[in-house]
Amino acid sequence: MGLPFIDLHVDFIPIYGTRPDLNATPSSEPMVESDDEDDEDYVDSRNEDDEDGPGSYSDLSTGEEYSNVEDLHDEDDEVPFYSKADDAYISGRTAMHHPVSALCDISDFEYVGMGQSNLEREGELAPGRMFRSKKQLILAVCDYSCKRNVEMRTQSSNKSRIIMVCVQKPNCPWRLYAICEGFNANWKISTNPHDHICRRPYNERRHDNLTAELIAEHVREELRKDLGLKISQVGGLIRARYTRIEPTYNKAWRGRERALEQLFGSWEGAYNKLPRLLEAIKRTNPGTKYDIISWETNDPNVRVFKMAAWAFGPCIEALKHARPVISIDASFLSGRYKGKLFTVCAYDPENRLIPVAFGLAEKEDKISWGWFMCWVRYEVIGDMTRKYCVISDRHKAIKAVLASTEYGWKAQGPHAVAIHRYCMQHVAENLYKMAGGGQQNKGLKDFFKLRLANKKNEDRFRERWQQLKDANRRAYEYLRNCGKHKEDDPKERPKLYMWAQAFDKGHRWGIMTSNGSESLNSVFRVERRLPVTAIVEGTFYKCANWMNQRTQLVLERLSLGEIWPKRIEDKLQKHSDKADSMSTTTLRLDLGTFIVKARGEYRDGHGFAVSNYEVEIPPEMEQTNPQLPFTRTKCKCQKPQLTGIPCAHVIAVCKQSNYDVDQLVDDRYSLSHQDAIWSAGQFHCYRDEDQWPVYDGPTIIPDKSLINRGRRKIIRKEMAMDKMEGKNKDKSEGPKPKKPSKKKGQPSTSEASTSHARQREPPYPMDAMQFGRYSSRPPTRTNSLRSQAQPNVQAALQPTIQPARRRIEESRKKKLKEEEEKEKWRKQIQNMQMRERLEKAKREEERRNAARCMAEIEKQEADAAFWNQAAHMADNAGASNQPDKENEEDEPWWDEILQYVDSQNL
Repeated sequence: MGLPFIDLHVDFIPIYGTRPDLNATPSSEPMVESDDEDDEDYVDSRNEDDEDGPGSYSDLSTGEEYSNVEDLHDEDDEVPFYSKADDAYISGRTAMHHPVSALCDISDFEYVGMGQSNLEREGELAPGRMFRSKKQLILAVCDYSCKRNVEMRTQSSNKSRIIMVCVQKPNCPWRLYAICEGFNANWKISTNPHDHICRRPYNERRHDNLTAELIAEHVREELRKDLGLKISQVGGLIRARYTRIEPTYNKAWRGRERALEQLFGSWEGAYNKLPRLLEAIKRTNPGTKYDIISWETNDPNVRVFKMAAWAFGPCIEALKHARPVISIDASFLSGRYKGKLFTVCAYDPENRLIPVAFGLAEKEDKISWGWFMCWVRYEVIGDMTRKYCVISDRHKAIKAVLASTEYGWKAQGPHAVAIHRYCMQHVAENLYKMAGGGQQNKGLKDFFKLRLANKKNEDRFRERWQQLKDANRRAYEYLRNCGKHKEDDPKERPKLYMWAQAFDKGHRWGIMTSNGSESLNSVFRVERRLPVTAIVEGTFYKCANWMNQRTQLVLERLSLGEIWPKRIEDKLQKHSDKADSMSTTTLRLDLGTFIVKARGEYRDGHGFAVSNYEVEIPPEMEQTNPQLPFTRTKCKCQKPQLTGIPCAHVIAVCKQSNYDVDQLVDDRYSLSHQDAIWSAGQFHCYRDEDQWPVYDGPTIIPDKSLINRGRRKIIRKEMAMDKMEGKNKDKSEGPKPKKPSKKKGQPSTSEASTSHARQREPPYPMDAMQFGRYSSRPPTRTNSLRSQAQPNVQAALQPTIQPARRRIEESRKKKLKEEEEKEKWRKQIQNMQMRERLEKAKREEERRNAARCMAEIEKQEADAAFWNQAAHMADNAGASNQPDKENEEDEPWWDEILQYVDSQNL
């Protein structure tokens, strides 16, 4: 006789579809027997490991073995077939969110539905709930534990099942058992019969179940919106979700790093993915160029990354239409691995930045700069015959590379060569540090920038140069040797043109600093703390965005019929206003020579005076040497020769002779050239990662010796001028030195000049406080006379000022003392409140203990009363201590005693 079989009519539940209704009426069809042998396999398809675990069939009684099967389906439901297209509906994400997988977010439908309610979806771990992976199951349990302020631990785990229990076991019966379903690799909660009856201490702020993985799940979306998310902000997000938990700094940092890896890939894998990414960008953006340098290892299939360089096609085309001036700089990487990000940028007519090329290297040395600048010379600049002016700081590696002939920048013959110039700001910084820093040397820094480096007239420059020599010999010697290849070489001639605009011959085009590259470093400050592939992606998208935005701005001005950008128009208007007060005299009309007399012009150190300027405007107004982009318009002030923009003296001649000023402005400042710069090329989106070109080369790994240890550096250190210019002055500098008194016999400046203004005395020939930091407007005579009498006034006010200062200091100390007292009382109040809460909790615990003791006493009294009654009944019946088997059935009182003993486990 065969065993009976049961035919089950079960519909498959839509795992990724809509949620079935728990209140649906179960099927009422009877279960019929069948001779189908396949059902026997279904009944016996149990794992041996599941027989003793919770949720196994052995835990069910015979009559209840299949009683719950009908609750899992409804015959009226239609079961849709699941496809990959449903992923977007389920997770709320599409492929555009790459590289974050839609299956790695517990915030959007992380639990696969098996008929649970909305409340259960929000955090309850009900039996039957399913998860896409074991990782998602553990994250959901950790999230549940953090919300409920309880803790759990994993008791046992393998590939097919996992058992989690409360950390306070056996005092807490909470226990979760989940299994892996083999046909779809989903994990299902099999049993979770009990809830937590325990709680963590309310003042405990740390939680072991708050892992870095859980933090990464909660901050990933915020990090996607803002890559500059700080650790304090990460802690705020976690505190907002779990009110009783305070993550440690280390755990919050690891969580953010884990989220970055989920968004941009691993740090190590990014180096091997870099060639495929650059090749994908190159195929969709014509003209893009890149190169990667790696070193060999003992394994021929593995190479160590050393350097990389890339330039996008539209940026290379834009450089051809820009002025031949580029600035270079390097900034540190603040991610897991040390390194430097090299940047090359040019300038449009509005002096907006044009990103040209980028590079990655492990450090700034001659090898790194030499390879990168050589690649820029031959791959980016190519065969262009223009001379490029390279503005940089005074780094030794840059100086050596641009002075050497092996890197292509200092070629022999008529080929394109580099005109190297120093950044005025970096020279001023070094000069300031050389002088010892401090507020007392602020005038030296401003004097160098405003009265020396920016001067365009050679005669005016020599006057200030001599004044600096007389006032500060040490600063004079430093600037004199600044341009030399070897500063301590007495035979090498001074190279003032390296930092002085007066001797530049127009190569700078009026650009005195490398602030463009410094600004690019600030723009990519967030990208510099990401993996290398994210750095390349960040440069790509930001360059594309700049191209689009600035093209629209140029087209708007062109549509209005304008010729020059706003910056050039403002400068021409300013020069035109100044030209109205000038008079001109024609010397030779056929040669185009004129004399312009500027009345009431203020000259540094000489007050108001009448100045004569010789202007030369050739009648043909044609271009001359293509190496020098300017017209042959010349002026004694040298502004047209150095910048390509007519000065006020030239405009005065144009107004008298009826010349067109627009013909004297260099064409590279026009809107047509600006439009050619930003419309030179178009960026195209590259394909997704699964469609990138296949890379058949060796595996590229990072250099493990470059791993950053400790907290990452995000911004550069403050320089001496940054500290001085900020609000917090360095108070350790000591008192300011007294001004040297005037020596007897020294001629006054009023005797040597026709000016009514008095020249200030050393320590420096020109203090920026007198003339304003960026203004050339001179002080009036009244201000000058008032400044002469200022020391006597201050001496007269000293008896009044000192007591006032003491009163202010005493008031400040009094306020500080009051604040300290308030803080002390606040802490005492907090301590009192804390003690009250602790005492309240202690009283509550004592009350519960007293209740338990009373219950025990009552139970013992009931047991004693029962035994007394039993003994009394035994005495009355004359029963012995051990009853007879023959009289056992006739004495029911003995059965009552035995039943009571069994029920109480006595």
